[in-house]
This record gives sequence, structure tokens and C-alpha cells, in this order.
Amino acid sequence: MTHASPRARSAAAAAAIATLMLVGGCAADRAPDLSGIEAPAAAAEVATLAILGDSISLGVNSCGSQGQCAAASWSGGSDPEVGSIAGRLAAASGLEPRVVNAAKDGGDVADALGLLPEVVDADPQLVTVLLGGNDACAPSLDEMTTTAEFETQLTALFARIDEELPDAVILALSVPDIHHLWDVGHGDSRAVEVWNGSASCRNLLGAADDDSAEASARRDAVAARVDEFNAVIERACATTEGCIDDGGALHAYPFSVDEISSIDYFHPSIAGQRAIAEIAWDALERGAG
Repeated sequence: MTHASPRARSAAAAAAIATLMLVGGCAADRAPDLSGIEAPAAAAEVATLAILGDSISLGVNSCGSQGQCAAASWSGGSDPEVGSIAGRLAAASGLEPRVVNAAKDGGDVADALGLLPEVVDADPQLVTVLLGGNDACAPSLDEMTTTAEFETQLTALFARIDEELPDAVILALSVPDIHHLWDVGHGDSRAVEVWNGSASCRNLLGAADDDSAEASARRDAVAARVDEFNAVIERACATTEGCIDDGGALHAYPFSVDEISSIDYFHPSIAGQRAIAEIAWDALERGAG
């Protein structure tokens, strides 16, 4: 597949965000209207959808209670309030795809490589990939996955999918802007309390109420690593036959407080999962540009 230029990607991401705000992103209290939806050419016939990712793709803390909530997954979920990729494919074709969710709570790109045989065995026509958040989030800056390691592992992952599932389409999403999460939440005392008491993403969210120069530099370093990972995702996808990325649209999307779980102020809520599904579907519709 051919891929758009960086300038075209930026324009595509901006267009995707504008569409979300006009159509789906501002409708946090209702399910998306899937009537008359048509399957994208890139995913015209999907009998099996496979998922590689982390807790976001498992719907962790997206529902009303703590823990995994597969029904809320942006990729394979069944909750009509989300309008997942699987739900959209079913609405478009009348046939619900089989979903094989090989995402791992806390998983990184190395974990995805280990779980790939489960995906290959399922022989999917579409594989969604949302990775990188746990490679950037770590107890300390030194414990983040290096950009070189991330590129080696992600390139190997895409190459193996391409080799072992040559007819499958890969949909690769960018890493969300986790620094933006701190931006929108650090003024909320409850969010700060939860973050300060959690082991998750300490290099970004630890000491969440610390606004010193040192703390700001620490958070900026995590954000810079995410930017580097997103550049890797685009490069790896561009060199893989049948790979479609979102042109940075998920990273560019400005999640609101309502789109973040009130359980941990870290994972997407139902509305947040719906926003990711919209971005992913738009990427599929645009194909490789």
C-alpha cells in the first residue's frame, strides 16, 4: 500500500478530529448512529478481527466497575454506546465478526510479539494494533522502552504479521497523548489523589501536584518519547504491505474529562472508547491515503 506524505498525514489527522467534534466527539451521551454505514474498502470482508494491544483495547475501567470490560473495547466491544470496529463491521455487513482479543493488561510491544501466535492461529482479515502506552509509562524515565528497542520490536511485529498473515490488514493507531491526560486532570484534587496513590505511569503521573521545573522536565521527557514512538509507528507501517495508520489522529485527539474514566483518571471512559473507535474507523475509511 502507498502512504501519504507527512503534510498530508497532518491534514488527515486534523480532518479526523474535526469530524469527531462535529459528529461523534461532542455526543458523549449517546450511541453513534450506525444506520446506513458501509464497510471500508480496506475491511470489506472481515470474518475474524484480532486485537493486539494493552488495557485500552481490553476496556479496563471503562465501565462502571474496576477491571476489564471487553464489551467497551474500541476495537472488539459489543456495547452499542461505543460503536466499536467490530460493531461497525457487523452493522455494515450484517455479519458479526469473530473477535480474538490478544491484548494484555499492562502489555507492551514485546508482550504483543509473544502473543502473536494466538492471533496467527485465528487467521484474521483485520488486526488492530494499539501499543506504546506501556512502553512510555514506567516507574522512572530510565525504565521506559528505548526508541531503538521499540522500533526493532514493532518492525518485527509488523513483519511477522505480514509474513504469516499476508492477506490481513493491519490497523495501527498512534499512542495517545498521555501528557494531555495530566494537563486536563492535574487541577482536579480527586484525580491527583488517585494518581499519587497509583503505581501506574509514575514517570508521568507521579507527584501529580508537583509543578516544579524538574517535574515538568520529567513529564516532557515522557511526552517526547511518545512522539518518537509515534514516528516509529508511521515508519514501520509505511514499510509493511497492508498496513494502515491513523496519521497521528489518536495522539492529536484532545480527550476531555468526560472521556476519561472516573475510576482511575487514566483509562478511557465509554465516551473515550467511542472517540477511539471513531478515529480508528475513519483511518480504515481513508485507507492508506
